[in-house]
Amino acid sequence: MKLKILELASFEIEDAKQYYNLQQDKLGDRFKKDVQKSIDNIVLSPKLYPQVENSMRRCLLHRFPYSIFYDIDNDTVVVLSVAHQRRKPYYWVD
Repeated sequence: MKLKILELASFEIEDAKQYYNLQQDKLGDRFKKDVQKSIDNIVLSPKLYPQVENSMRRCLLHRFPYSIFYDIDNDTVVVLSVAHQRRKPYYWVD
């Protein structure tokens, strides 16, 4: 499987990383590693995680309150958003 991370998702990852690093030294770095580990798992087994809307799927992070929303387009995993779970659901869809 190939991987494509949309610009919005990349921005959300970096924004959360900066926020967590301000809260505690290296916490943002641990957040980013957790996101990368989850994305690696998605690429290895893209259909492992549940569908939440049409063909869109969601992977919950283990240590942080974030969800990775993604879709499968032929042989490519497309990461659509990395959203905080307390935000309005699907705020990024528009």
